[in-house]
Amino acid sequence: MLNKLSHRSRFSSWGFPTDCGVVRRVLVILLVLPAAWTATGCATLKTPTWPWAKNDAAIGKEKVTGEVGADEESSVISSEFTPTEDDAGWDYFKGDNIQKRWKKMVGRGPNEPIARKTLSEGDALFREKKYADAAVKYKVAVDRWPDSTVEEDALWQLAECWFFTDQYPKAEDCYDELVKKYANTRYLDRIAQRQFVIAQYWIALDEKHGYVTLIPNVVDRSRPLFDTRGRAIKAFDHVRLNDPRGSLADDSIMAQANAHFVERQWIDADYFYGLLRNEYPDSGFLMQAHLLGLQAKLRAYQGTGYEGGVLDEAEILADQTIVQFPDQLSPDDQERVLKTRAEIAAQQATRHWSRAEFYAKGKHYSSARIYYALIARDYPKTMLAQQAQQKLGLINGLDDVSDDPFPMLTRVLNPDSLKEAELDAMAEADAVIAREDSSGAAAPIR
Repeated sequence: MLNKLSHRSRFSSWGFPTDCGVVRRVLVILLVLPAAWTATGCATLKTPTWPWAKNDAAIGKEKVTGEVGADEESSVISSEFTPTEDDAGWDYFKGDNIQKRWKKMVGRGPNEPIARKTLSEGDALFREKKYADAAVKYKVAVDRWPDSTVEEDALWQLAECWFFTDQYPKAEDCYDELVKKYANTRYLDRIAQRQFVIAQYWIALDEKHGYVTLIPNVVDRSRPLFDTRGRAIKAFDHVRLNDPRGSLADDSIMAQANAHFVERQWIDADYFYGLLRNEYPDSGFLMQAHLLGLQAKLRAYQGTGYEGGVLDEAEILADQTIVQFPDQLSPDDQERVLKTRAEIAAQQATRHWSRAEFYAKGKHYSSARIYYALIARDYPKTMLAQQAQQKLGLINGLDDVSDDPFPMLTRVLNPDSLKEAELDAMAEADAVIAREDSSGAAAPIR
Protein backbone atom coordinates (compact mmCIF):
# COMPACT_ATOMS: atom_id res chain seq x y z
CA MET A 1 0.00 0.00 0.00
CA LEU A 2 2.81 2.30 0.89
CA ASN A 3 4.55 1.52 -2.38
CA LYS A 4 1.42 2.27 -4.39
CA LEU A 5 0.93 5.56 -2.62
CA SER A 6 4.53 6.55 -3.11
CA HIS A 7 4.32 5.82 -6.86
CA ARG A 8 1.05 7.66 -7.19
CA SER A 9 2.34 10.70 -5.40
CA ARG A 10 5.48 10.66 -7.50
CA PHE A 11 3.48 10.64 -10.76
CA SER A 12 1.08 13.28 -9.57
CA SER A 13 3.95 15.53 -8.60
CA TRP A 14 5.31 15.30 -12.14
CA GLY A 15 1.96 16.23 -13.64
CA PHE A 16 1.09 12.78 -15.08
CA PRO A 17 -2.23 10.96 -14.60
CA THR A 18 -2.33 8.78 -11.54
CA ASP A 19 -4.61 6.03 -12.94
CA CYS A 20 -2.73 2.75 -13.55
CA GLY A 21 -4.27 2.03 -16.99
CA VAL A 22 -3.47 5.48 -18.23
CA VAL A 23 0.04 5.18 -16.89
CA ARG A 24 0.62 1.97 -18.81
CA ARG A 25 -0.57 3.58 -22.10
CA VAL A 26 1.69 6.56 -21.58
CA LEU A 27 4.66 4.30 -20.97
CA VAL A 28 3.92 2.28 -24.11
CA ILE A 29 3.78 5.47 -26.22
CA LEU A 30 7.07 6.67 -24.73
CA LEU A 31 8.72 3.38 -25.57
CA VAL A 32 7.33 3.16 -29.12
CA LEU A 33 8.22 6.70 -30.29
CA PRO A 34 12.01 6.24 -30.24
CA ALA A 35 11.69 3.02 -32.22
CA ALA A 36 9.49 4.68 -34.86
CA TRP A 37 11.88 7.61 -35.05
CA THR A 38 14.80 5.27 -35.64
CA ALA A 39 12.95 3.17 -38.27
CA THR A 40 11.77 6.11 -40.43
CA GLY A 41 14.90 8.17 -40.10
CA CYS A 42 15.24 11.91 -40.01
CA ALA A 43 14.57 12.47 -43.73
CA THR A 44 10.81 12.82 -43.24
CA LEU A 45 11.30 15.87 -41.04
CA LYS A 46 14.12 17.39 -43.06
CA THR A 47 13.76 21.07 -43.99
CA PRO A 48 12.72 21.26 -47.67
CA THR A 49 15.01 22.88 -50.21
CA TRP A 50 13.62 25.55 -52.51
CA PRO A 51 14.73 26.57 -56.00
CA TRP A 52 15.81 29.96 -54.73
CA ALA A 53 17.96 28.57 -51.90
CA LYS A 54 21.68 29.36 -52.07
CA ASN A 55 22.82 25.80 -52.66
CA ASP A 56 20.23 25.21 -55.38
CA ALA A 57 21.10 28.48 -57.08
CA ALA A 58 24.69 27.37 -57.27
CA ILE A 59 23.64 24.02 -58.70
CA GLY A 60 21.41 25.72 -61.28
CA LYS A 61 24.29 28.00 -62.26
CA GLU A 62 26.58 25.05 -62.84
CA LYS A 63 23.96 23.44 -65.07
CA VAL A 64 23.51 26.56 -67.14
CA THR A 65 27.22 26.97 -67.71
CA GLY A 66 27.64 23.58 -69.26
CA GLU A 67 26.63 20.52 -67.26
CA VAL A 68 23.36 19.98 -69.20
CA GLY A 69 24.12 17.88 -72.25
CA ALA A 70 22.68 18.29 -75.71
CA ASP A 71 20.50 15.23 -75.32
CA GLU A 72 19.21 16.02 -71.83
CA GLU A 73 16.04 17.84 -70.93
CA SER A 74 16.66 21.12 -69.16
CA SER A 75 15.82 21.28 -65.46
CA VAL A 76 16.43 25.02 -65.25
CA ILE A 77 13.40 26.87 -63.96
CA SER A 78 12.32 29.70 -66.30
CA SER A 79 9.32 31.95 -66.42
CA GLU A 80 9.34 31.77 -70.23
CA PHE A 81 8.48 28.11 -70.55
CA THR A 82 6.20 25.98 -68.42
CA PRO A 83 6.03 22.32 -69.44
CA THR A 84 2.50 20.96 -69.29
CA GLU A 85 1.21 17.44 -68.99
CA ASP A 86 -0.31 15.80 -72.04
CA ASP A 87 -4.02 16.35 -72.30
CA ALA A 88 -6.24 13.44 -71.53
CA GLY A 89 -8.82 12.11 -73.93
CA TRP A 90 -8.61 12.62 -77.67
CA ASP A 91 -6.09 15.46 -77.27
CA TYR A 92 -3.56 12.81 -76.37
CA PHE A 93 -3.49 11.78 -80.04
CA LYS A 94 -3.04 15.27 -81.48
CA GLY A 95 -0.07 15.71 -83.75
CA ASP A 96 1.56 18.35 -81.56
CA ASN A 97 1.29 16.22 -78.44
CA ILE A 98 2.66 13.17 -80.23
CA GLN A 99 5.56 15.24 -81.50
CA LYS A 100 6.31 16.58 -78.04
CA ARG A 101 6.32 13.08 -76.55
CA TRP A 102 8.56 11.80 -79.31
CA LYS A 103 11.07 14.64 -78.87
CA LYS A 104 11.13 14.08 -75.14
CA MET A 105 11.62 10.36 -75.60
CA VAL A 106 14.64 10.82 -77.90
CA GLY A 107 16.17 13.48 -75.69
CA ARG A 108 15.23 16.55 -77.71
CA GLY A 109 12.94 18.17 -75.17
CA PRO A 110 12.99 21.85 -74.15
CA ASN A 111 16.49 22.99 -73.18
CA GLU A 112 17.16 26.65 -72.56
CA PRO A 113 20.99 26.51 -72.37
CA ILE A 114 21.22 24.70 -75.69
CA ALA A 115 18.76 27.13 -77.29
CA ARG A 116 20.62 30.21 -76.13
CA LYS A 117 23.95 28.74 -77.16
CA THR A 118 22.78 27.93 -80.67
CA LEU A 119 21.11 31.33 -80.99
CA SER A 120 24.43 33.00 -80.15
CA GLU A 121 26.25 30.77 -82.62
CA GLY A 122 23.67 31.60 -85.30
CA ASP A 123 24.12 35.34 -84.69
CA ALA A 124 27.87 34.97 -85.13
CA LEU A 125 27.39 33.17 -88.44
CA PHE A 126 24.78 35.73 -89.52
CA ARG A 127 27.24 38.58 -88.97
CA GLU A 128 29.69 36.74 -91.19
CA LYS A 129 26.94 36.50 -93.84
CA LYS A 130 26.92 32.71 -93.66
CA TYR A 131 23.16 32.67 -93.85
CA ALA A 132 22.68 29.00 -94.71
CA ASP A 133 24.75 27.84 -91.72
CA ALA A 134 23.08 30.39 -89.45
CA ALA A 135 19.62 29.12 -90.46
CA VAL A 136 20.50 25.66 -89.17
CA LYS A 137 21.41 27.10 -85.76
CA TYR A 138 18.27 29.21 -85.59
CA LYS A 139 16.11 26.17 -86.30
CA VAL A 140 17.66 24.40 -83.31
CA ALA A 141 17.02 27.43 -81.09
CA VAL A 142 13.37 27.53 -82.16
CA ASP A 143 12.98 23.83 -81.52
CA ARG A 144 14.67 23.63 -78.11
CA TRP A 145 13.08 26.56 -76.23
CA PRO A 146 9.57 27.33 -77.53
CA ASP A 147 7.21 30.04 -76.28
CA SER A 148 9.99 32.38 -75.26
CA THR A 149 11.92 35.43 -76.38
CA VAL A 150 14.58 33.02 -77.60
CA GLU A 151 12.12 31.54 -80.08
CA GLU A 152 10.92 35.00 -81.11
CA ASP A 153 14.44 36.20 -81.88
CA ALA A 154 15.34 32.95 -83.60
CA LEU A 155 12.24 33.08 -85.83
CA TRP A 156 13.05 36.62 -86.91
CA GLN A 157 16.66 35.75 -87.67
CA LEU A 158 15.63 32.57 -89.49
CA ALA A 159 13.28 34.56 -91.73
CA GLU A 160 16.07 37.06 -92.39
CA CYS A 161 18.40 34.23 -93.43
CA TRP A 162 15.86 33.03 -95.95
CA PHE A 163 15.23 36.59 -97.14
CA PHE A 164 18.92 37.29 -97.81
CA THR A 165 19.32 33.95 -99.61
CA ASP A 166 16.39 34.87 -101.91
CA GLN A 167 14.09 32.16 -100.55
CA TYR A 168 11.16 34.56 -100.38
CA PRO A 169 8.30 32.04 -99.98
CA LYS A 170 9.95 30.53 -96.89
CA ALA A 171 10.79 33.98 -95.56
CA GLU A 172 7.23 35.27 -95.99
CA ASP A 173 5.77 32.22 -94.26
CA CYS A 174 8.22 32.58 -91.38
CA TYR A 175 7.44 36.28 -90.96
CA ASP A 176 3.74 35.49 -90.84
CA GLU A 177 4.28 32.66 -88.35
CA LEU A 178 6.22 35.01 -86.08
CA VAL A 179 3.42 37.59 -86.05
CA LYS A 180 0.74 34.96 -85.46
CA LYS A 181 2.60 33.55 -82.45
CA TYR A 182 3.85 36.87 -81.08
CA ALA A 183 1.27 39.47 -82.10
CA ASN A 184 3.04 42.32 -80.28
CA THR A 185 6.53 41.43 -81.42
CA ARG A 186 9.07 44.21 -81.55
CA TYR A 187 9.87 43.24 -85.15
CA LEU A 188 6.37 44.09 -86.39
CA ASP A 189 7.23 47.18 -88.43
CA ARG A 190 10.23 45.50 -90.07
CA ILE A 191 8.16 42.41 -90.86
CA ALA A 192 5.61 44.61 -92.65
CA GLN A 193 8.38 46.16 -94.74
CA ARG A 194 9.79 42.77 -95.70
CA GLN A 195 6.40 41.32 -96.65
CA PHE A 196 5.52 44.41 -98.68
CA VAL A 197 8.77 44.24 -100.66
CA ILE A 198 8.29 40.51 -101.31
CA ALA A 199 4.73 41.09 -102.56
CA GLN A 200 5.89 43.88 -104.87
CA TYR A 201 8.59 41.64 -106.31
CA TRP A 202 6.16 38.81 -107.01
CA ILE A 203 3.63 41.16 -108.63
CA ALA A 204 6.35 42.61 -110.88
CA LEU A 205 7.49 39.13 -111.89
CA ASP A 206 3.95 38.05 -112.74
CA GLU A 207 3.26 41.18 -114.78
CA LYS A 208 6.49 40.68 -116.72
CA HIS A 209 6.26 36.94 -117.41
CA GLY A 210 2.53 36.17 -117.02
CA TYR A 211 2.96 32.92 -115.13
CA VAL A 212 0.26 30.29 -115.51
CA THR A 213 -1.31 29.50 -112.15
CA LEU A 214 -1.37 25.72 -112.44
CA ILE A 215 2.16 25.25 -113.82
CA PRO A 216 4.48 24.51 -110.86
CA ASN A 217 7.69 26.41 -110.33
CA VAL A 218 10.52 23.95 -109.71
CA VAL A 219 13.46 26.14 -110.71
CA ASP A 220 13.24 29.59 -109.15
CA ARG A 221 13.26 29.43 -105.36
CA SER A 222 12.57 33.16 -105.10
CA ARG A 223 8.93 32.71 -106.08
CA PRO A 224 6.18 30.32 -104.91
CA LEU A 225 5.55 26.86 -106.27
CA PHE A 226 2.12 27.87 -107.64
CA ASP A 227 0.21 31.11 -108.25
CA THR A 228 2.83 33.82 -107.89
CA ARG A 229 0.29 36.59 -108.26
CA GLY A 230 -2.09 35.07 -105.72
CA ARG A 231 0.69 34.71 -103.16
CA ALA A 232 1.66 38.33 -103.75
CA ILE A 233 -1.87 39.53 -103.01
CA LYS A 234 -1.92 37.34 -99.92
CA ALA A 235 1.36 38.89 -98.75
CA PHE A 236 -0.17 42.36 -99.17
CA ASP A 237 -3.09 41.15 -97.08
CA HIS A 238 -0.69 39.96 -94.36
CA VAL A 239 0.78 43.46 -94.15
CA ARG A 240 -2.64 44.96 -93.51
CA LEU A 241 -3.88 42.27 -91.12
CA ASN A 242 -0.68 41.97 -89.09
CA ASP A 243 -0.18 45.73 -88.67
CA PRO A 244 -3.50 47.45 -89.47
CA ARG A 245 -2.35 50.82 -88.17
CA GLY A 246 1.14 50.65 -89.56
CA SER A 247 2.61 52.98 -92.14
CA LEU A 248 2.23 50.43 -94.94
CA ALA A 249 -1.35 49.31 -94.24
CA ASP A 250 -2.99 51.69 -96.72
CA ASP A 251 -0.19 51.06 -99.25
CA SER A 252 -0.90 47.34 -99.15
CA ILE A 253 -4.65 47.89 -99.68
CA MET A 254 -4.00 50.19 -102.62
CA ALA A 255 -1.57 47.68 -104.12
CA GLN A 256 -4.16 44.91 -103.78
CA ALA A 257 -6.86 47.03 -105.40
CA ASN A 258 -4.61 48.03 -108.29
CA ALA A 259 -3.58 44.41 -108.86
CA HIS A 260 -7.24 43.40 -109.19
CA PHE A 261 -7.98 46.44 -111.37
CA VAL A 262 -5.20 45.55 -113.81
CA GLU A 263 -6.55 42.01 -114.07
CA ARG A 264 -10.06 43.42 -114.76
CA GLN A 265 -11.45 41.90 -111.57
CA TRP A 266 -13.74 44.82 -111.00
CA ILE A 267 -15.70 43.55 -107.99
CA ASP A 268 -12.54 42.74 -106.01
CA ALA A 269 -10.95 46.03 -106.99
CA ASP A 270 -14.09 47.91 -105.95
CA TYR A 271 -14.03 46.17 -102.56
CA PHE A 272 -10.44 47.18 -101.74
CA TYR A 273 -10.89 50.75 -103.01
CA GLY A 274 -13.94 51.01 -100.76
CA LEU A 275 -11.98 49.52 -97.86
CA LEU A 276 -9.32 52.19 -98.25
CA ARG A 277 -11.91 54.98 -98.41
CA ASN A 278 -13.74 53.76 -95.30
CA GLU A 279 -10.88 52.61 -93.07
CA TYR A 280 -8.12 55.08 -93.99
CA PRO A 281 -9.70 58.49 -94.67
CA ASP A 282 -6.34 60.22 -94.04
CA SER A 283 -4.46 58.15 -96.60
CA GLY A 284 -2.52 59.81 -99.37
CA PHE A 285 -4.24 57.48 -101.83
CA LEU A 286 -7.75 58.70 -100.94
CA MET A 287 -8.42 60.65 -104.15
CA GLN A 288 -7.05 57.82 -106.32
CA ALA A 289 -9.28 55.39 -104.44
CA HIS A 290 -12.29 57.55 -105.36
CA LEU A 291 -11.37 57.89 -109.03
CA LEU A 292 -10.38 54.27 -109.61
CA GLY A 293 -13.22 52.99 -107.44
CA LEU A 294 -15.68 54.93 -109.58
CA GLN A 295 -14.30 53.27 -112.71
CA ALA A 296 -14.37 49.85 -111.04
CA LYS A 297 -18.03 50.24 -110.06
CA LEU A 298 -19.05 51.32 -113.53
CA ARG A 299 -17.26 48.36 -115.12
CA ALA A 300 -18.68 45.94 -112.56
CA TYR A 301 -22.19 46.73 -113.83
CA GLN A 302 -23.27 43.92 -116.17
CA GLY A 303 -26.33 45.35 -117.86
CA THR A 304 -30.07 45.79 -117.55
CA GLY A 305 -30.65 42.11 -116.94
CA TYR A 306 -28.64 42.19 -113.70
CA GLU A 307 -28.80 43.89 -110.32
CA GLY A 308 -28.26 47.64 -110.55
CA GLY A 309 -27.26 48.59 -107.01
CA VAL A 310 -23.68 49.17 -108.14
CA LEU A 311 -24.94 51.99 -110.39
CA ASP A 312 -26.56 53.73 -107.44
CA GLU A 313 -23.29 53.40 -105.49
CA ALA A 314 -21.33 54.77 -108.44
CA GLU A 315 -23.67 57.77 -108.68
CA ILE A 316 -23.14 58.57 -104.99
CA LEU A 317 -19.36 58.10 -105.30
CA ALA A 318 -19.18 60.41 -108.32
CA ASP A 319 -20.97 63.16 -106.43
CA GLN A 320 -18.71 62.65 -103.39
CA THR A 321 -15.60 62.88 -105.54
CA ILE A 322 -16.63 66.19 -107.05
CA VAL A 323 -17.60 67.66 -103.66
CA GLN A 324 -14.68 66.28 -101.62
CA PHE A 325 -11.83 67.14 -104.00
CA PRO A 326 -12.83 70.36 -105.75
CA ASP A 327 -9.31 71.83 -105.67
CA GLN A 328 -7.30 68.64 -105.99
CA LEU A 329 -8.86 67.25 -109.14
CA SER A 330 -7.04 68.19 -112.31
CA PRO A 331 -9.12 69.49 -115.23
CA ASP A 332 -8.78 66.14 -116.97
CA ASP A 333 -9.84 64.20 -113.87
CA GLN A 334 -12.80 66.49 -113.29
CA GLU A 335 -13.92 66.13 -116.88
CA ARG A 336 -13.55 62.35 -116.60
CA VAL A 337 -15.70 62.27 -113.47
CA LEU A 338 -18.42 64.35 -115.13
CA LYS A 339 -18.43 62.05 -118.17
CA THR A 340 -18.67 59.05 -115.87
CA ARG A 341 -21.54 60.69 -114.03
CA ALA A 342 -23.38 61.21 -117.35
CA GLU A 343 -22.69 57.61 -118.36
CA ILE A 344 -24.14 56.39 -115.06
CA ALA A 345 -27.29 58.45 -115.66
CA ALA A 346 -27.60 56.98 -119.15
CA GLN A 347 -27.26 53.45 -117.79
CA GLN A 348 -29.91 54.06 -115.14
CA ALA A 349 -32.27 55.55 -117.72
CA THR A 350 -31.71 52.50 -119.89
CA ARG A 351 -32.66 50.24 -116.98
CA HIS A 352 -35.95 52.14 -116.50
CA TRP A 353 -36.61 52.08 -120.22
CA SER A 354 -36.19 48.30 -120.38
CA ARG A 355 -38.67 47.80 -117.57
CA ALA A 356 -41.16 50.27 -119.03
CA GLU A 357 -41.01 48.54 -122.43
CA PHE A 358 -41.48 45.15 -120.77
CA TYR A 359 -44.66 46.30 -119.00
CA ALA A 360 -45.94 48.15 -122.06
CA LYS A 361 -45.62 45.05 -124.23
CA GLY A 362 -47.55 43.10 -121.67
CA LYS A 363 -50.19 45.85 -121.63
CA HIS A 364 -49.52 46.61 -117.94
CA TYR A 365 -49.73 50.30 -118.65
CA SER A 366 -49.85 51.48 -115.04
CA SER A 367 -46.41 50.05 -114.32
CA ALA A 368 -45.06 51.23 -117.67
CA ARG A 369 -46.21 54.80 -116.98
CA ILE A 370 -44.29 54.76 -113.68
CA TYR A 371 -40.97 53.96 -115.33
CA TYR A 372 -41.49 56.32 -118.27
CA ALA A 373 -42.25 59.09 -115.77
CA LEU A 374 -39.13 58.31 -113.77
CA ILE A 375 -36.98 58.66 -116.89
CA ALA A 376 -38.55 62.01 -117.79
CA ARG A 377 -38.23 63.32 -114.24
CA ASP A 378 -34.80 62.07 -113.08
CA TYR A 379 -32.82 61.93 -116.32
CA PRO A 380 -34.10 64.81 -118.46
CA LYS A 381 -30.72 65.29 -120.18
CA THR A 382 -30.62 61.80 -121.64
CA MET A 383 -31.76 60.86 -125.11
CA LEU A 384 -34.39 58.53 -123.66
CA ALA A 385 -36.17 61.33 -121.78
CA GLN A 386 -37.87 62.71 -124.94
CA GLN A 387 -38.87 59.22 -126.07
CA ALA A 388 -40.30 58.51 -122.62
CA GLN A 389 -42.51 61.62 -122.90
CA GLN A 390 -43.83 60.41 -126.25
CA LYS A 391 -44.56 56.95 -124.82
CA LEU A 392 -46.45 58.51 -121.92
CA GLY A 393 -48.67 60.36 -124.40
CA LEU A 394 -49.41 57.16 -126.32
CA ILE A 395 -50.41 55.01 -123.34
CA ASN A 396 -52.14 57.73 -121.36
CA GLY A 397 -55.61 56.60 -120.33
CA LEU A 398 -55.17 52.99 -121.40
CA ASP A 399 -56.35 50.35 -118.97
CA ASP A 400 -54.26 47.40 -117.90
CA VAL A 401 -55.03 44.06 -119.46
CA SER A 402 -56.43 41.45 -117.15
CA ASP A 403 -54.37 38.30 -116.64
CA ASP A 404 -57.52 36.44 -115.66
CA PRO A 405 -58.88 34.40 -118.62
CA PHE A 406 -62.28 33.97 -116.94
CA PRO A 407 -63.02 37.24 -115.15
CA MET A 408 -66.71 36.55 -114.59
CA LEU A 409 -66.01 33.14 -113.06
CA THR A 410 -63.24 34.60 -110.86
CA ARG A 411 -65.54 37.32 -109.54
CA VAL A 412 -67.99 34.67 -108.43
CA LEU A 413 -65.60 32.04 -107.07
CA ASN A 414 -62.68 34.19 -105.82
CA PRO A 415 -63.58 37.88 -105.68
CA ASP A 416 -60.62 38.74 -103.41
CA SER A 417 -58.00 37.75 -106.00
CA LEU A 418 -58.57 40.90 -108.05
CA LYS A 419 -58.11 43.07 -105.00
CA GLU A 420 -54.90 41.22 -104.07
CA ALA A 421 -53.47 41.70 -107.56
CA GLU A 422 -54.27 45.40 -107.41
CA LEU A 423 -52.60 45.75 -104.02
CA ASP A 424 -49.49 43.93 -105.26
CA ALA A 425 -49.21 46.27 -108.22
CA MET A 426 -49.58 49.32 -105.97
CA ALA A 427 -46.94 48.01 -103.55
CA GLU A 428 -44.49 47.44 -106.40
CA ALA A 429 -45.06 50.93 -107.74
CA ASP A 430 -44.65 52.51 -104.30
CA ALA A 431 -41.39 50.62 -103.74
CA VAL A 432 -39.96 51.85 -107.04
CA ILE A 433 -40.93 55.44 -106.37
CA ALA A 434 -39.54 55.33 -102.82
CA ARG A 435 -36.27 53.85 -104.05
CA GLU A 436 -35.81 56.64 -106.55
CA ASP A 437 -37.08 59.52 -104.39
CA SER A 438 -34.30 61.39 -102.59
CA SER A 439 -36.23 64.55 -101.76
CA GLY A 440 -36.98 63.59 -98.18
CA ALA A 441 -34.74 63.81 -95.14
CA ALA A 442 -34.08 60.09 -95.10
CA ALA A 443 -31.57 58.48 -97.42
CA PRO A 444 -32.91 56.79 -100.56
CA ILE A 445 -33.76 53.10 -100.27
CA ARG A 446 -30.98 51.08 -101.88
